[in-house]
Amino acid sequence: MPVVIARWALLLLTGLLAAIWVPAGLDAILDLRVVRSIALFSPVTRNFVFREYVPSWQEAGLPATETVGLEHGLIHRAANGQAISREAFENALPFQYAESLRVRGLLPATIGDRPFDADALRQGRLILGIRPADVGAARLDPGLHALLDARPDRVNLVFPEDRFRLRGSLEFVNADHNAPDPAVSQAVNAALAAAGFVFPARAAYGRDTILKPWDAGWFLTDDAGALFRLRRLYDAPLVERVPLPAGTRVAHVQVQEAPGRQAAGLLVAADHTVHLLRADLSLRPLPCQGYDPARHWLKVVIDPFGDTCIFDDNAAIAAVYRPADGSDAVRTARAVPSAAIGPGAALSWLIMPLRLTLAPETTAYIAPAVTSGGVWSVAGAGLWGLVGAGVWWRRSKRG
Repeated sequence: MPVVIARWALLLLTGLLAAIWVPAGLDAILDLRVVRSIALFSPVTRNFVFREYVPSWQEAGLPATETVGLEHGLIHRAANGQAISREAFENALPFQYAESLRVRGLLPATIGDRPFDADALRQGRLILGIRPADVGAARLDPGLHALLDARPDRVNLVFPEDRFRLRGSLEFVNADHNAPDPAVSQAVNAALAAAGFVFPARAAYGRDTILKPWDAGWFLTDDAGALFRLRRLYDAPLVERVPLPAGTRVAHVQVQEAPGRQAAGLLVAADHTVHLLRADLSLRPLPCQGYDPARHWLKVVIDPFGDTCIFDDNAAIAAVYRPADGSDAVRTARAVPSAAIGPGAALSWLIMPLRLTLAPETTAYIAPAVTSGGVWSVAGAGLWGLVGAGVWWRRSKRG
C-alpha cells in the first residue's frame, strides 16, 4: 500500500509540475506571449491611435507597406486601422512624447490654437491607473499602515514611529517597541468621531511609501459607507469628509499623488463608475463606461483638451474620450492581435490541454487556477486519451 500511495503521489506531483512548466516552455519556444495593446486619443488628429504587438505567425499576412514599419513586432496604427510610422504616432501624442518632439526640433507644438513648449506639455498631462490586483478582495492588504506627517516645512517625507491597523476603531502600534500606543489611538479616533465617522472602520486606502511628491493621507470608509480622509499634520490628526454624490457607494480608492498636486487619485464606486479625486477632495466623473474592475486594467489620461479612459484585458482594448468642450464622446474598441489562437497556440493546447496558473494578474495573491483552450483542449485530451488507450492495449496484449 505505501508503494501505491507513493506512486500516485509522484504521478500527481509530476502532473502539477507539467501543468505549470510545460505550457511556459511551449509559450517561450513558440513565441505565444500576449502583449497588451495601447490606445490613446490624439488632440492633433482628433481621433485614437494604437500600438499593437503582431506575433510572428501573423506577420506573413501583413501587406508589404505595413511590415516596413514593424519594430520588434510592434506596429502603430491610426483610427482607421492604417499603419503609421512610429514618428507619426509620437507626433500625434505631444503630451505623452514631449521629450521626443523636443529632441526632433518639433517644439513648440500648436494644438488647436494654443502653443505648448516642453514644460507646458509635461505639466498639462495627468495619467492615473488601476490594475485588477488593486481592487477588492484581490488587493494585497499588509494590515499595518503608516500615517505620514505631511508638514509643509519638511523637504522629504519621513516614516513615523507608529503604524495603524483597523480594529473596529484605529489602533496605533509603536514600531520601535511593537506595542499599542493608546494615546495616539485615542486622539485619532476622537478626531474621526468629531468629523462624523461611524465606527467600525471598513477599509483604508493609501500609499505606504515616502517615494512620492506629496502625501494625500489615508482614505477610510466607515460603517455608514461615508468616505473620510485622515492626515497627520505637525503630529496632530486632521480629518476631512469627502463629499460623495448621492447614492454613491465606494468600492475602491486608488491613491496616486500626482505631481503638482493635480489629483489625489481615482475613486471607483460600487456601480463601476469612476471619479477623479482631486487634491481638494472634490470629485469629477470620468467617462469610463464599460470598465470592469475585476478584469480590466484602467488607464486615465487627462490633458487640457479632454479626458480619456482606456480599459483592457488580454483579449481586447476599449477607450472612451470626452472632449473638454462638451462635444460628443469618441469611443473605440479593438481586439488584441497577439491574443488570437494561431497554429502555435493550437499546438500548445493539443500538447498540454490544461494549464495551472499560480499567480494570475487579476490578484496580488497566489491563486491557483486551471485554464483550458476550448476546442483545442478537448482535441488534445482526446489525443492523449487515444495514446493512453493504445499503451494500455499493447500492455494487455503482451500479458
